Amino acid sequence: MPDVGFRYDRADLLKALADRRGVGLSTLLRSLADSALASEGFPIADQQYCLVRDGELISTSFKPTKEPDGGEWLPIENEDNAPFDPALHYRLKPLPLRLDGDRVVRVYPVVPKSMERA
Repeated sequence: MPDVGFRYDRADLLKALADRRGVGLSTLLRSLADSALASEGFPIADQQYCLVRDGELISTSFKPTKEPDGGEWLPIENEDNAPFDPALHYRLKPLPLRLDGDRVVRVYPVVPKSMERA
């Protein structure tokens, strides 16, 4: 895929928006592209699944398949460990996946920004 250039310099604006949302620049750009595609009616496969077999988390995939050894593909649900406000908090890398009854959960730790960055 070729590098994307802008007619006007928008790098600072995009970085500011990414910081406001508490995400990295590449995550922001993927999100904006996905939103544009979805608004035009294109299917966006952003749901991730986890194969669960006998109460164990086996593997993850965006396209689950039928498993010859059995098991069930469950959608991964993303959660924050506390209310998130991008102006006040950072969202850290997720904790390891966990099986919570009949659902698979990915928890993102939320921490306050320092006073200098708030």
